Parts: sequence; C-alpha cells; structure tokens
Amino acid sequence: MNELRKWENNALNDSNYRNVFNDNVDALNNTISDLRAYNGYTKSRIDNLVLSVSGNDIKEVEDARTSLNGTIHPTLSSRLTAFEQAVASLLATMNERMELYEKTNRDLENQLKAIYGAAENNLEIYVDANKGNDVTGTGALNSPFKTINKAVQQIPRAMNSSSVYINIVPGTYNEDVYIRDKQISAIFIRGTNSASVEPTKAQTGVFVRHINFQDCLGYLSIVGLNQINADQTPQKKGTFVFTRCGYASVGLCRFDDSKAKTNSVPAIVIDSGKGGAHSSYFLNQYAAQIDQYTSHSNFPYTNTGTGNTFGVIADASIVQINPPFLVGATTQTLTKNGGMLV
Repeated sequence: MNELRKWENNALNDSNYRNVFNDNVDALNNTISDLRAYNGYTKSRIDNLVLSVSGNDIKEVEDARTSLNGTIHPTLSSRLTAFEQAVASLLATMNERMELYEKTNRDLENQLKAIYGAAENNLEIYVDANKGNDVTGTGALNSPFKTINKAVQQIPRAMNSSSVYINIVPGTYNEDVYIRDKQISAIFIRGTNSASVEPTKAQTGVFVRHINFQDCLGYLSIVGLNQINADQTPQKKGTFVFTRCGYASVGLCRFDDSKAKTNSVPAIVIDSGKGGAHSSYFLNQYAAQIDQYTSHSNFPYTNTGTGNTFGVIADASIVQINPPFLVGATTQTLTKNGGMLV
C-alpha cells in the first residue's frame, strides 16, 4: 500500500489540500481493488485444489501452501489464517485513516463555518501560568494552556462575526507573543481579574513581557496586564506593539518596569494604525505612547503616571490629546517628521 499523505498544519490555507485528499482516497481504493483481486485469485486456487486435483497431487498441495512472496506455510489453514490476519490488519489501518479524515473534515467544516459566519459562539481560551499545560490542556476554563503563545496558536486566520477572548489568569508570562494576519472582528487579551484591577494603585498581577500585533484587522484589545522585563523585548521596540492594524486599545494596564526607561523601550507603539491607551498608568517609562508612520490615535485624560521621559510622541502621525494631560514626564509631548497633536 502506498504511504498516505498526512494532514498538514494550516491546510485550510493550502490550495493543494483537495489534491492531497483525493490522492489518498485513490490510494485506498486501489488497495481495496488489489485485495479483491487477490482474494478472487486465492479462491480460484482453492477451488482448483479441492475440485480438480486428487489428494495424491503433492506438488499442487505444496503450491497451495505457498504465498505470493514465496513463504511456504506448514498447512493450507495456516496460510489462509496469515492472509486473513494481514487483511484484517490492513483494514484496521484503513479504518483508522478514514476516521482521521472524517475528523479532519469536521474540523475543516467548523473552520469554514467560523469564516463565513455560521459559527454562533465566540472563541474563549484560558491561560494559567501556574496550573496550565500546553500539551494536555485544551484551553477550556478547567483545562487551560500554560502560555499565551499556545493560546494564540488556536486563533483561526479569519472569523466573520465572532470574537476571540484570551483570558489570562494572574501569573508571570515572560514571553514574546506575536499575533499576525488575523481577519477577525475583535481579539481581546485580558486578565481574568481585569474587572477589579486599579493600575494607579497597585500592580495588576498579570505580568506579560511583550505582545505584538501585525497586520490584524478589527478591534484589538489588551486589558488589565502589567509590564515586566521591558529590557528583554525584541529589538526593544515596545511592550505592546500594533503594526498595520485596525484599531488598537490598551486599557487598565500598568507600565512600571523602570528598565523600560533606561533601555529606551516605549510602553505602547502604534505603527500605521489607529487606537490608543486609556485608563492606564505609566511609571518611569521611556515613552507612554509612540505613534508613527501616519498613525491616527488618541490619548485621553484617563491615562496617568509620573517619572517618565516622554508622554506622547507623534512621529509623522496625528494624536488627539484629550486634556488634561496627567502623565508626568520630562517632555510631555513631542512631534517629529510632521507629526501633529490636536
């Protein structure tokens, strides 16, 4: 039997999926045809042995005990038993393959429903750094993943009308999270305690090093997270970065790692997009928010803080400031390369 090709990751986006599936079905059909032909051959040989040959024809008896590969079995019964066992094993393997394809097709159908709006429910994923498991976890409330990255891997590339919620239990998530090329109406990354946090008074308890959205449509929300290890962010681009995205929202977050200031790591970067921070607290930061490459965002009075180098930097971008400006900084606002504050 020819080796079947397995389902590959991201097969939904692979234009060759139909050919792979059809090739595997053809291989199974050819194997079944060969088995039927060989079964008919075996029956004819047995009929010849029983009906046309005398019991004294030793050569024919010996030939009946010889399989196609030349193996001579001690008795005809043992040869038939071996053949039946081989067929049973092959059929079991084929059944396993067919069950796999049925499951794959169900998964594919669910993804297509999500893409075209047939999915009725939002996608809820839970993460717990202390009790979660990326191997055995399912992302359910009672079976969370251990890392945010594992949760992000479960997000489909597109969903028509439903939203994605990644719910993070308080803990430390010292990881760099990248979310790329998602055509989804909304993605929320939030602490499970976000409804009760007060970032101006205390840390939120959900410590995350770096989240980076790239080329994602829709509403992108980060709520109730706390900055950690800012000096370890990739290329020191920023704690939360949004590049060419629909709308970025950062709320109820606390940025208080002083290493961000000493290493010139901005808290929030909006690159070629829209959005802004609100109700967040900035302490000893290099910059609370940087907008660049023709971004258009806002920075309301609900943001507060102290001890920062810069408050808002508008670099070839437009930032709407809703006064009063309550983020204490050596330079509260800075415009560069034609940037504007309105």
